[in-house]
Amino acid sequence: MTFSIIRIFCGISHIIYGLLTLFHPFYMEEFARYGFSTMRILIGLVQFIFGAGLLYGMGKYKISLISAAGLSVLMAGALGTRINIHDNIVQSLPALVYLSLNSYIFIKSIKL
Repeated sequence: MTFSIIRIFCGISHIIYGLLTLFHPFYMEEFARYGFSTMRILIGLVQFIFGAGLLYGMGKYKISLISAAGLSVLMAGALGTRINIHDNIVQSLPALVYLSLNSYIFIKSIKL
């Protein structure tokens, strides 16, 4: 039950963030601050697709496994970027939390 809730939460969160990345001016500015302006659309689309994969993969563990792995890599990159640009812990915490949650989904999906 908890695993399903975490997967649903992460899936919806990544879908929303992926869409915001594509269309919201604040996130366009943030990606410029990160130094990833040219990669914003690709990152947003990948995050949206993997988020949808977490939801679609509720009964298909290979899809969940691939989606969680992809999101873990994205969140590791996000955390590394936050550290590299000297963001504080509060700014970096979402990337760390989502890295942890997606890694948990990945590990749990391997065992299923």
